[in-house]
Amino acid sequence: MHYYGLNLAIFPYFRKNIINTNLNTMEIFQNTPGSAMLPFVMRELVELVMKKKVLLLEDALHYIYSTQLYKSLLDENTKLWYSSTLSLYEALEKEKAEQRKVQNDNSKILLFKMFCIENYREAKKKSTEEILLLFSTHGVFDFLNDNFEMLHTQDTEYILDTITTYINKKR
Repeated sequence: MHYYGLNLAIFPYFRKNIINTNLNTMEIFQNTPGSAMLPFVMRELVELVMKKKVLLLEDALHYIYSTQLYKSLLDENTKLWYSSTLSLYEALEKEKAEQRKVQNDNSKILLFKMFCIENYREAKKKSTEEILLLFSTHGVFDFLNDNFEMLHTQDTEYILDTITTYINKKR
């Protein structure tokens, strides 16, 4: 038996260890092909992100490693590493767009909650601390979050009446 030109018959110790090492490596790659493919897939994806987003290597790595897509690439069951680099990039951009939308929505909801606190405080002639305690005690922040889509398009009087009715029902 030869290994890279060496006659392993005269080196029984090396023959045993080299063959066992190769078999173990082959078993690992056969059982987890994603582990073998992931570095190559990631290299291409990182290069594409660097090019399309004009990012430095470290920034591109953070851009990818902080996503659910990367976690899915690590999952052997998804077999995402078989996808093309372009389709992985498109999935990455879709995920990032959804994250931006959620952040934007959270910002809108936060602004709406501040609007409600200030207007309720002014209408009830109470301190901000009293209104915060009232809203926290009666779950008004969750109510505003759950009903944001309907309430934020209404006029101030309707919103304040709705909050008052909600609080009274919670008492």
